[in-house]
Amino acid sequence: TVHSVFVAVLAFTAFVSFWRGASDEAPRGDDGISTVKKAEFRRFQRLYLACVLVCLGGDWLQGPYMYALYDAYGFSHDEIAALFVAGFGSSCVFGTFVGSLADTVGRKRGALLYVVTYVLSCLTKHWNSYNVLMVGRVLGGISTSLLFSVFDSWVVSEHARRGLDPSLLSTLFANVQAGNSIVAILAGVVGEWSARLAPMRVLATESASSPSSSSSSSSEEDGAAASLLRKNDGSVVVGGFCTPFDVAALVLLIGGVMVAASWTENYGGDGFSQEKGNKRSLANERSSVFASLKAGTLTVFRDKKVLLVGSIAAFFEAAMYSFVFEWTPAVKASPEDRPPYGEIFSIMMLACMAGTRVYASFLSAGTSNAKVTTVFAAAAAALAVPSALSSPFLCLLAFLVFEVAVGIYFPAVGVLKSKLIPDTHRSTIYNLFRVPLNVLVLAVLLSHAPGKVIFAAAATLLALAAVLHFDLHRRLTAKAPDDLPDDDQESPLLNNVGLDLDSPDAQATVNPSGIVSV
Repeated sequence: TVHSVFVAVLAFTAFVSFWRGASDEAPRGDDGISTVKKAEFRRFQRLYLACVLVCLGGDWLQGPYMYALYDAYGFSHDEIAALFVAGFGSSCVFGTFVGSLADTVGRKRGALLYVVTYVLSCLTKHWNSYNVLMVGRVLGGISTSLLFSVFDSWVVSEHARRGLDPSLLSTLFANVQAGNSIVAILAGVVGEWSARLAPMRVLATESASSPSSSSSSSSEEDGAAASLLRKNDGSVVVGGFCTPFDVAALVLLIGGVMVAASWTENYGGDGFSQEKGNKRSLANERSSVFASLKAGTLTVFRDKKVLLVGSIAAFFEAAMYSFVFEWTPAVKASPEDRPPYGEIFSIMMLACMAGTRVYASFLSAGTSNAKVTTVFAAAAAALAVPSALSSPFLCLLAFLVFEVAVGIYFPAVGVLKSKLIPDTHRSTIYNLFRVPLNVLVLAVLLSHAPGKVIFAAAATLLALAAVLHFDLHRRLTAKAPDDLPDDDQESPLLNNVGLDLDSPDAQATVNPSGIVSV
């Protein structure tokens, strides 16, 4: 059954990539963008995609093995849940400050900090120590906040600095999501391969005796080492589920080198400028961080559009993370059943990729952004299925519909964020959006509710996101004076970016390869 679904999803992905046919071959000279600017955009896009996809790959390599590693160390389900709570709690508490820090000291430095903190988090996975693993989860939470704020902030600011057409951002975000889906599939394959390279074994223990020579076979040595693996004994472990984290650390370091070598620095409005040589003291930097946090918070609550797009992101992504926790048991027919999780994961990533192609088709057809509201409603209906039914097959089909919606969501909301959020405090505001998101996810983790209840809650969050998106679209298209921010002026970035989601300039072309071109 899973193989049949895989073939069907692959065919659907191919269909939405090719279905525009001859219309994509028509000349595209009427969008007002010069050939020179398009060529410059393609170079810039290649530079950014190379860096961000490598860094995303370092994140994807870890996900499937986090729970498995903690379980192999002998920790209980509740203890593992507490580790995950620490990660989301860390993102909630520290994320707002690291976002403001990135706006102040530079988004490139923020990306490099992401690499450093995530590599350190990967290294902690070698210690069979609950306290060390807890530190690793805190570092992982900080890293996640940086990943989902500084990269987008850097690219939007750099895109504007280079004088590229704002309408091309929709193409960029669509291609990032398409590439992200491909990277996720590859990471699943590489991670599984690396986890099977060598069995998990103890390298050293706190009470390890001095090594002695032995003529035992390597398999006997591995078996003896494995017998030493006891819960929370402080031992250093290598191989097995630790190896994907080592590969992730290597990939992250490569991404860090690429960022350091190819990116220029950019800042929020309160950052210091290297070009002017204006270096701040530590006290001034600290003051600027808190000033950026305060200004970002005021912007969120004073501009209704910013508040709406932040609420949409929080509700949708909280539902998405809830889905991540619960999809595995939902596709099991019985407790003893062992579905092909790796293949199911690949199918869902293909569905997500198909969603990016559907989004690109919306742009190519000049369809109103209001149609995205319907997508959110479909996502809510999809996650309502496992809350009411227990059929693994029907749940899988519903999950694929949801993944298509996820593929549409990220580029669509990415464009909205680039349009509505002022660049001066972009990283700060992105991380402020993650505070309610993390609170909602923590509520799910700590509730210990049955899976059907969690899916029902996720469907409700998606329905709220649909309602809020409808309201946001109404405000973006309305001209009423009471729709303006409190200072009776449009948000600064509405003028700076000037992106009209319904304009012909926001059009893109779908290549058969699955990447949007201009």
